[in-house]
Amino acid sequence: MSVELRLGKPSAMKKITTTFILFLFTIAAFAQYEITIDAYILDTETKEPIPYVNVEFLDKDIKAVTDASGKFTMSFDEGWVRENDRFQLLANGYKTVTTEMSKLKKYLSVSDKIYLRANDNIVKKNKLKGTVSTQKNLSIQNATVRIKNSFTVAHTDFDGVFSISAKVGDTLVVSYLGMDAKEVVIRNRNPLDIVLNPNTELLNPVTLKGKKKEKKPQFVDTGFGKVTLDSFGSSTIISSEDIGPQHIYTSDVLRGSVAGLFVYNGGTNTVPRYSISPRRSLTSGNFTPIDSDSQTLMLLRGESVQVYYDGFPFRGSLDDIELRTIDNIVILKSIESTILYGGKPTILITSKNRFLKKDANGTIVNTALATNNDYKERIPLIYNVDEKPMYILELESAKTYAEAIEIFKKQQQNANRNTIPYYLDTAEYFKRWGKDKALGILQNIEVLAEENPKALKSLAYKLEEMGEFEKAKEVYQRIAVLLPNASQSYRDLALAYKRAGNYQESLDLYIKMLTDSFENIDFSGLEKPLLSEMQQLLRRHRVELDYKDIPSNLLKATFKYDVRLVLEWNRPDAKFEFQFVNPSQKFYTWEHTLSAKKDRLIDEVKNGYHMEEFIIDDTNNTGEWIVNIKSLEEEDNSNPTYLKYTVYTNYGAPNQERSIKVVKLYKHQQKVTLDKINYQSNTSSSLQR
Repeated sequence: MSVELRLGKPSAMKKITTTFILFLFTIAAFAQYEITIDAYILDTETKEPIPYVNVEFLDKDIKAVTDASGKFTMSFDEGWVRENDRFQLLANGYKTVTTEMSKLKKYLSVSDKIYLRANDNIVKKNKLKGTVSTQKNLSIQNATVRIKNSFTVAHTDFDGVFSISAKVGDTLVVSYLGMDAKEVVIRNRNPLDIVLNPNTELLNPVTLKGKKKEKKPQFVDTGFGKVTLDSFGSSTIISSEDIGPQHIYTSDVLRGSVAGLFVYNGGTNTVPRYSISPRRSLTSGNFTPIDSDSQTLMLLRGESVQVYYDGFPFRGSLDDIELRTIDNIVILKSIESTILYGGKPTILITSKNRFLKKDANGTIVNTALATNNDYKERIPLIYNVDEKPMYILELESAKTYAEAIEIFKKQQQNANRNTIPYYLDTAEYFKRWGKDKALGILQNIEVLAEENPKALKSLAYKLEEMGEFEKAKEVYQRIAVLLPNASQSYRDLALAYKRAGNYQESLDLYIKMLTDSFENIDFSGLEKPLLSEMQQLLRRHRVELDYKDIPSNLLKATFKYDVRLVLEWNRPDAKFEFQFVNPSQKFYTWEHTLSAKKDRLIDEVKNGYHMEEFIIDDTNNTGEWIVNIKSLEEEDNSNPTYLKYTVYTNYGAPNQERSIKVVKLYKHQQKVTLDKINYQSNTSSSLQR
């Protein structure tokens, strides 16, 4: 592709177009040109593309970021940038390039490639390569390979291959969830083939005492009686938990749920959700004409589908059924399962109110409410139990910044101080002397743990808490280079781009994730938060975005969450519990352990994600909500687990507010209250800090 810098502006007026090598000028009387720069940024020595280069005109709100191919695109009106305005390229590990617009134009007139040179202090490390697999010779993706007693870490790719900066004599510690960790001493530079054995005790936990938690049954009205949802083993089942904010209409839920199912409602709400599958033709198969705009047509492998709603035949538009009232949907496909329905493909829709009991006064008694969940604990606030470490007490004895920095330098001479908590804690202390002083302290983490994604995420969390979103973006870019096969890397980048003002790059990433455009990376575990965040981006910054290829059902979404809580942690297999207590003093505990969520944790580690969102949007439970947290493991304090806790109030509305807090999870083996939220439906909720 040979397009670098082009100028042009669409106009109904007559145009004269002249082409100069790689410049395209569109001339129109009294028109101001729109300038678009397309270029690639490459490494001077290797000639390889450099992703995540931050490109901007200084002192202008014009910026971009290179993609995986090293390409960036910038568009702006001609009058926004003058010949002497400065253009800058900034990338981790490379010398920063700054030039004037006049020189940039001359350069791009002969080439669409810009080269960056690595920093002089960057030492080229001799990487040791290897593979990690199971006893059955199956490659293990996202296994952790670290050098013992160091911050140097690598992760295996889709094929189980890793590359790490290690030397002869180092000991590698290789681990993966559900496998026994293995230590390997490096004897030579030959590639390593490391085989991990399954930890059968971990993968098949045995309950030693206590009662097994019983799953609350869900029921389906078949039209022939009440049947448990588990009875439909071979059928496709959609529960209320599968219905997310991305689903606006009932037809949205059904589209794509079953191979071969075609849904058309005859109206305007038929734009499919993001999909990389080709659309089916309305004229293929046994097409049945639609008599009216309100009638829903559904075909399963060319055969018409009938619908039963709460046990009765349903004829009309599916979108007349209020989506949020649906408890479950069962799609019957096989001849055996549809025999009672004349052998035709059948969809059974059961509402949440279908099996609610009523008392003598006619009041609904919700039998689905959890029992034995009365909250009777007295839990201390997190701020009342966080003790100051000795090194902070030493620093607090300083009366001036000069005294404080001298104490800090002496502390650094102690090797035990080279830990992530030490630099995060001391940075928090140095904020009293100015934010720039705190940021200077945090730079030590980048040097200490430049190849450690877990430590770098702790750093990024802290930067976001401080409101330093541009610096956090650069750290997340570094993490994406280290973890290119982890789905969380790209979600974090998309959110970082949004907060740093790179709105188009953020939207482009969200679209790529939701359309599964990254090879061998599975984003299904992040689908709900991705959709929430993309819709919020479109709502708040639509005028700054090119969204012409986005389905209209997403653009028209009117979702708003009173309170949205987002929990992120810097290690996928971290063990903890997150507890909510509603104003009625009923609690709900979300436990993140292998015993409680085995399938989820295995999926998190395999696909590299570690976050969850929680929504409080309940008009029946206004008042104070309590949020508790507890770590369920002991761990080394050199690079421990941190949480990033983000609270949005009025999420998706013009008056949305946000707060970010970094939590030392490793410190709280005893349950503590992390937050109290004074929730008022449809009004601004407040946080008690």
